Amino acid sequence: MKQGRIIGLDVGSVALSVAELQADGSVGRWRSVMHHGEVYKSLMRVLPEFGPLSARDLAVTRSSPLRLKAERRVDNLVAAIRAAQHLHPGLGALMLVGGEKFSLSVFNEQGHYRDSRFNSLCAAGTGSFLDQQAERLGLEGSAALAATALKAQGEIPRIATRCAVFAKTDLIHSQQEGHGLEAICMGLCQGLAANVHDTLFTGQAVPDPVVFAGGVALNPAVVRHLAKLLDRELVVDEYASIYCALGAALDLARVRQEGYVQQQASGEVEAEALWDDRVEQERKTSYPPLRLERSAYPERWSEESYEFQPEHVALPRPVEVDCYRRPESGARVQALLGIDIGSTSTKAVLLNRQADGSASGLDADERQAVWAGFYTRTAGRPLLAVQGLFEAVADWARRQEVELDIQAVGTTGSGRKFIGAIVGADVVLDEITAHARAAVALDPQVDTIIEIGGQDAKFTTLANGMVTQSIMNHVCAAGTGSFIEEQAQRLGCPLPDMADRTIGRRAPLASDRCTVFMERDINHFLTEGYEVDEVLCAVLHAVRENYLLKVAREGTIGERICFQGATAKNRSLVAAFEQKLEKPIAVSRYCHVTGALGVALELREMLERAVLETAFRGLELYTQT
Repeated sequence: MKQGRIIGLDVGSVALSVAELQADGSVGRWRSVMHHGEVYKSLMRVLPEFGPLSARDLAVTRSSPLRLKAERRVDNLVAAIRAAQHLHPGLGALMLVGGEKFSLSVFNEQGHYRDSRFNSLCAAGTGSFLDQQAERLGLEGSAALAATALKAQGEIPRIATRCAVFAKTDLIHSQQEGHGLEAICMGLCQGLAANVHDTLFTGQAVPDPVVFAGGVALNPAVVRHLAKLLDRELVVDEYASIYCALGAALDLARVRQEGYVQQQASGEVEAEALWDDRVEQERKTSYPPLRLERSAYPERWSEESYEFQPEHVALPRPVEVDCYRRPESGARVQALLGIDIGSTSTKAVLLNRQADGSASGLDADERQAVWAGFYTRTAGRPLLAVQGLFEAVADWARRQEVELDIQAVGTTGSGRKFIGAIVGADVVLDEITAHARAAVALDPQVDTIIEIGGQDAKFTTLANGMVTQSIMNHVCAAGTGSFIEEQAQRLGCPLPDMADRTIGRRAPLASDRCTVFMERDINHFLTEGYEVDEVLCAVLHAVRENYLLKVAREGTIGERICFQGATAKNRSLVAAFEQKLEKPIAVSRYCHVTGALGVALELREMLERAVLETAFRGLELYTQT
């Protein structure tokens, strides 16, 4: 190793950076890369570029793994401040926006540190937020999102950036309103800038110049909006992404100069030798193995299931069709059609005009006489999703060789009014009523509904079949199905395989506060050597804890609990709730289409009370463009 050269290294929640501090105090080579939770592999790719290393000449940040051999460990913020003072003497403030945290450090007139303020427990306004949204938009990272945003012209949509999951809803709405990808990307950057501004720049005045560092500082669209909000220019240099790594190196150089650490000759080693597998990270398994012991759970979801790809409309994924009963070939089937249009998925249920009372041995589930259920992704285009379902319903009738007579149609979900007006719905029902209606039909004694959907979660209590309380998640959506799906995909686990891979597994304790913070914990667990299946299990526990903490009221949870929503198809998630509540959790085989079932049941009751002349415009709507 060259005499006097120091290497600084920082491993953050989403990226690692390496900086070479030369003997004259200048910055030599440097790199910053995303590690995607694979810290060791990323280090082994990057460190060899800096030549043979010595642990005595390596300084790392405190967020870096303990397995890294280094002469000195430096607090991340202290490191960033040292780098800022070194590169910009006399600065007024340092704004640091990274993958999961952001902060503002203020300095006095002499450039000495005064105080700092930080973001809250929510990670809105961080780099990971933009990374998540870029992935949802099909872009290769936040850099591509920034480049796309700079091409925006015309009206910019307002996108709520208070939550990584709720932002998805605004993305969908913006697409529905006709905004282009460029405008949506700019709306995300604008919203993130507003979050940072409103959190950090309130109260006391902030002196100039303001240095902007961290990975987000490399996003010119965010820089532009922050500068406009602050009405001042921001100082952004080429080293913005390596401040913590550079500051760690500077801190080691300082203590050497002050005589606290003596520079000693040591043998140069290859990068692998800096990673000490003998250092045991603290591994705590906080939860016992997941097992479903008290709850009744469907042995099979349907009598037959298949996927149908519509020909008249282009859907990103096929329609999933579940056949619960087989009608007699050649029969005329009088049916009711319930449709649930959600922000993530669109569902439909084909219900027989009359309940089945022909056999006393049938349970409440079977007596509903559901012919089939249909499920597809909304993908920001609810009308196309419904058209795809209509084509799938028509295809079902052809396969069953029956004449289908739909006598009434109803809608529920976030798109119920829009779709209801188009298809000619006979009833438009709110989601709470629809889900409760189905729950009571399946179990007249039900007193608690746990409902976890793609982007929202609800908690409902009932007495004598009537809703007494209903609560929906608000600011945070960390306890939703979208988060489970995203993390399963990120960890290379197909969502249908997640239950089998997690049942019977222990799990470490993960954050239940925010999707971005959960991702940080997941990265940390992978770095510590936990198995992927253990981390998948931790995701389920975290979602459960978030739901019980932020949505449900545990003191009002009753004894007859039903779990609704597509997430209930994850046996291990149901087991996680059972483990915590120590009560049986009922799951119907219609759990993923319960809202649509509730609407169809409401239509049946309306027809029983009076003759209804339907306004339904017909399944043939799927052929219209």
